[in-house]
Amino acid sequence: MFIQPIDYFLVVWFALSLASTLYVGFDQYRNNPEPVVMKWGFILVTLYMGPLGLLLYVLADKEPRPGEHEAFTKPLWKQGVGSTIH
Repeated sequence: MFIQPIDYFLVVWFALSLASTLYVGFDQYRNNPEPVVMKWGFILVTLYMGPLGLLLYVLADKEPRPGEHEAFTKPLWKQGVGSTIH
């Protein structure tokens, strides 16, 4: 059986997806004050979007410092992402 280049890409993509999902899951339940539905929402989105879901999580939901979550998620586009997630 001949291995295609896409096979290598998919193996790397799935490994990155798993690592991204584990990171988001760990961070959500350790450092995030949001309701449980939002925590599971970002975990599931990262599970099927892979590294792109991780990027979306970091840009839209991960607070830079503890206690700044409300101010960090105040921009309308971040609220839109949160609404779409749950």
